[in-house]
Amino acid sequence: MGKKCLALLLWATILSAALGAQASKPSLVVSAASSLTDILSGLKAEAEKATGLGIQFNFGGSGSLRKQIEEGAPVDLFFSAAAEDMDRLDKAGLLAPRTRLDLLANSVVLVADAGQQPAASVEALKPILQGAKVFAIGNPDSVPAGRYGVQALKSLGLYPLVEGRLVLGNNVREVLQYVQTGSAPYGIVFLTDALSVKSGSPIKVVYRFPASSLASPVVYPIAVIGASRSQAAAARLIAFLQGKLAQDAFAAAGFTKP
Repeated sequence: MGKKCLALLLWATILSAALGAQASKPSLVVSAASSLTDILSGLKAEAEKATGLGIQFNFGGSGSLRKQIEEGAPVDLFFSAAAEDMDRLDKAGLLAPRTRLDLLANSVVLVADAGQQPAASVEALKPILQGAKVFAIGNPDSVPAGRYGVQALKSLGLYPLVEGRLVLGNNVREVLQYVQTGSAPYGIVFLTDALSVKSGSPIKVVYRFPASSLASPVVYPIAVIGASRSQAAAARLIAFLQGKLAQDAFAAAGFTKP
């Protein structure tokens, strides 16, 4: 059995279980970046009212979600943490015309144990990275935070300090967990992921990478998938996410506007 068949079989199994309780009610399937997990889960009830449908979220690394859509996964809406993955779907003709929108922006930060002093400059950051036995980062092939992290480290001349000690996470929340549990002393995540940690957590932000160190801004594009059978409802969800209630929630979580 080929990789595509295996992927579709896995998707069928997941969706069958997820939608079983709502078999008599149509649902929107929304594939969204892991860094949106908390905020979208908290908005789910209001979003369902706005769309008139149940909503099933599929959270993961944007690159992995993009590949699922390319392989035919039945997704109605894609909410990515990077323009690159949305660009690839757009070029492949997989997006519904005129539905793409850059909805949010974010920042990339270095997190560490709460006992680590913040680094005020790149020079101050160098000895911190040199002393790290392992360094957590999202897999750049599928995790936007990892891609941005590699860009920033290379741009600032810091990548050689950690290159041989990288621990790759499958998504940004996994990287955050590595640092929270002490499995890795340092990790690169989005600012909003760092802010999502409850008060009293053993981690904190020790460096915020400047926008100038990135090849492109950290934007979160959203779009309806062309194969969706619920495009009108998916468009209503985008409209809801542009509204005051959702935008206030995004702002409270640390997201900004592009």
